[in-house]
Amino acid sequence: MSADVVVVGSLNVDMVVNVKERPEWGETVLGHGFFTGNGGKGGNQAYAAAKLGASVAMLGCVGDDLFGEQLLNGLNEVGADTSYIEKVSGVSSGVAVISVNAEGDNSIVVSPGANDHVTPEYVRQHEEVISKAKLVMIQLEIPLETVIEVANIAHAHNIPVMLDPAPARKLPDELLKKVNYIVPNESELGVVADTKIADVESAKKASSWLLNKGVGIVFAKLGGKGVVVSREENVFAVDPHAVVAVDTTAAGDAFAGALATALASGKNLQEATEFANAVGALTVTKKGAQASMPTLEETKKILGTGKPGQ
Repeated sequence: MSADVVVVGSLNVDMVVNVKERPEWGETVLGHGFFTGNGGKGGNQAYAAAKLGASVAMLGCVGDDLFGEQLLNGLNEVGADTSYIEKVSGVSSGVAVISVNAEGDNSIVVSPGANDHVTPEYVRQHEEVISKAKLVMIQLEIPLETVIEVANIAHAHNIPVMLDPAPARKLPDELLKKVNYIVPNESELGVVADTKIADVESAKKASSWLLNKGVGIVFAKLGGKGVVVSREENVFAVDPHAVVAVDTTAAGDAFAGALATALASGKNLQEATEFANAVGALTVTKKGAQASMPTLEETKKILGTGKPGQ
């Protein structure tokens, strides 16, 4: 079975607690409103794309536990193909512990669990589904050697690669030159390009550095400054939507999943960025990761009015 968007990445169960202020090192704070939900950057992006109507296949690993079943069921509910996901015996599924403050900003601790079993060998076993995709998505919550192998396989079959460079780290040139689209936020762009991002101009310079490394197009997500899209031919910006942020968890994943959906469906770069920008904005207005992601109808509404919920 083939899919337009193939996501190779992490699958985690999120454990979320709301706090007035996120704790400092060694500090204990009281929280409220604890809940669990499905997450992981790979799972989130697959869920976002499938919920928006894309044909999606997810490649990854879960533990042979209740969390694993929960993660599979969540993706199945939005129509993502989970048949390639491997259950690993004797290993827990990935878990993320998330604290969200009153402004909606979050801090996250991730225990990879079964995600460490997404190996280059596992990916090679599923080369066929990658080779038939219109676009392949990867992130950095699985081993880096696996991320590189996915890029190699996709590149060999002329399949575009989208990289979400999170959690942020320095990346080898051999990977960057095979990335067609990269979607860093402000801090991730600074880490990957080894510079400080202070404003739109510094983001453009960092994006230019990535282009010189061989990346095709850079989508720099700058929060309240919008999205700056850079490629060799030109640079353009998409303004942010004015929304009240409740929880920023998975907003970047929603953006990436929406961008992949739009590009795979044939939208041009401007349309695809505006679509992804609207999906990301809607995601921060609700609590949770996958639970906060909008439908296609909700996204069309904000694109039509410029305002959520109208």
